[in-house]
Amino acid sequence: MTDIYNFDVVVAGSGGTGLSAAHTAAQNGLKVLVIEKLNQIGGNTRISSGFFAIDTIEQRKQGIQLSYDEAVKQLMEYSHYLNNGSLVKQVVKNAKPTLEEIKKMGMKIKLNPVTETTQFAHRNNLYAGGSYHMYEDKPESYKNIQDYMEKEGVEFWFDTSFEKLLHDENGTIIGAQVTNNIGEIIKIKAKATIIATGGFGGNKDKVAQVMKTTNLRTLGVPNMGEGLDAMEEAGAVDIDGTALIHAAQLAKSAVSKESNKQHLAGFSNSPITRLLLTPLLWVNDFGTRFTNEDVVYDTVKWANAGWSVGGKYFLIVDSSTLKDYDIKPQLEVSKAGPGASTDKGDFIKLADLAVEQKTAFKGNSIEELAEKTGMKKSTLCKTVENYNKIIEQNEDTEFSKSKDSLVYDIKNGPFYAFIAQVAYLGTIGGVRTDSHMRVLDKNLNIIRGLYTGGANAGGYYEGHSYPAYEGLASGFAWTSGRLAGLAAVKDIQNKE
Repeated sequence: MTDIYNFDVVVAGSGGTGLSAAHTAAQNGLKVLVIEKLNQIGGNTRISSGFFAIDTIEQRKQGIQLSYDEAVKQLMEYSHYLNNGSLVKQVVKNAKPTLEEIKKMGMKIKLNPVTETTQFAHRNNLYAGGSYHMYEDKPESYKNIQDYMEKEGVEFWFDTSFEKLLHDENGTIIGAQVTNNIGEIIKIKAKATIIATGGFGGNKDKVAQVMKTTNLRTLGVPNMGEGLDAMEEAGAVDIDGTALIHAAQLAKSAVSKESNKQHLAGFSNSPITRLLLTPLLWVNDFGTRFTNEDVVYDTVKWANAGWSVGGKYFLIVDSSTLKDYDIKPQLEVSKAGPGASTDKGDFIKLADLAVEQKTAFKGNSIEELAEKTGMKKSTLCKTVENYNKIIEQNEDTEFSKSKDSLVYDIKNGPFYAFIAQVAYLGTIGGVRTDSHMRVLDKNLNIIRGLYTGGANAGGYYEGHSYPAYEGLASGFAWTSGRLAGLAAVKDIQNKE
């Protein structure tokens, strides 16, 4: 027997999108149910660090006055106008009131000054680096939010998985079918259904298919794409679902599992990470240099460059460079992505350990290093020869790397090649919506009763890339959720 329950609004997922949508519907007097397959709220938003917003109280207190129009312009230009301008404008203008709502519910916020940005490439851009409203005391803040929402009448069902959408004979969505932790099938009848299940980051096969590579490293998020699949079955169109590629990581040991726990969010406590996070020589599988390595100072550009060569690349160093890193590298160590360990260490020993763990290769000559890595000898030798000339002349005639980064040549063996892999923190993008997060079909008609946001909604980003404006994806999650909730409230009220 299948149980049937009735609500005004059912929300699938309790990350920032789902929480914001549910709160907005409840504060407007609607009866709201949130289903969550985990045993706590927060979803993938819980691992995010902050919220992108413009013209906030926090910014004004620091004398920062930013323009909505300029923010929209920058986001549109970054994405080459492939994103949905009306949606971008709506989200940017609604981020501030959304931030005030989540603060009211109990999320503690601290504005991160642009001078303290971990994205060194953003130091001169208040929009990219000075709009990061960081979450403080997250465990307590999420508890505060859940308590607040329960007091306003939101009902939470944990350990309950979304299965499929329910629809009537006209194709209008009338709720969702779910399954609880003891296998009971339950039908939720609702006037509005909001899909906030967080993309498909847990589906490695789909990510590999979309990104055209199996080399990417994952954080291991649980979202399998069930919400996206259900919306597509209902007639929606996935226009830009993609992995949220985010910096790169050193390869995980192939022979030891001792370090596995160190790789949460890509972090390793080995000092060797300082090599990963400095602009040394990077080459692709063929032994060819492929980018300006200064991209290491910008999380997204770094990941994009790595993805362009299949999601994996090698950083090449000689023994003299490693010995210099024992003391202090002459290059500024990036704090982008997972950040680098500041622990002291013997870098030659660490490099030899990486070779033992099959995360690096070693050669007494460049020719031997090429052979070990599978590169063509003549190609890698020519790359290293050209790079050494660039260092000697202090001018990068290939990719215009800054002069400050032209420090380490590659002349004194043994030589090492460390494997780096692009990482992803779930997915972004998804189905086409209007600017109020109503889901559209292939003919751009509204699918009645169906709303989405966050990592299930398309139109905010450009294909495989997203602007590295700090807190952008998390801010979009909360704000798009609020917009979905407001649209649901309006549509329900207009029917009554």
